Amino acid sequence: MASASSTAIAQTRPESQWWGNLNLASRHFSGERAFLNPGESFNEFNPGIGVEVQWQPRHAVAVGYYLNSVDKDSLYALYLYTPLQLGRFVRVGGMLGVITGYPGYNDGGIAPGGGFIAKVEGQRWGFNLIYLPKINDVTPNTLGLQVKRRVGL
Repeated sequence: MASASSTAIAQTRPESQWWGNLNLASRHFSGERAFLNPGESFNEFNPGIGVEVQWQPRHAVAVGYYLNSVDKDSLYALYLYTPLQLGRFVRVGGMLGVITGYPGYNDGGIAPGGGFIAKVEGQRWGFNLIYLPKINDVTPNTLGLQVKRRVGL
């Protein structure tokens, strides 16, 4: 009986989804003067690569690398929680984890990171739209864009 019960649970558990992510761009919504030195501007082309593993529709983790908006290398590790389903293809929620590479934020070392995420996913392709709220004296309100491809299909 225990064997039949565990088999039934295993059959109802969704299979993990692996996604390869390409980091593309960001858009900053505040005056650069408040965050950068005179004559500097944000780099809004932010190439990078990452992996996202979703083990249930609401739960995923993501790790990766990208060239950040102040032209420094950044690494990230995030937990994504997307409880809100909007239609068939969109999930919305938040993300929390750690990030590196921002000189004005923990001197570029490991620092907490978080924000909001909208995941738009088809069978094979999708994208993540990321919103990072303003942190006084560190970063303005920012939108980020990742394109992703599901691995294993």
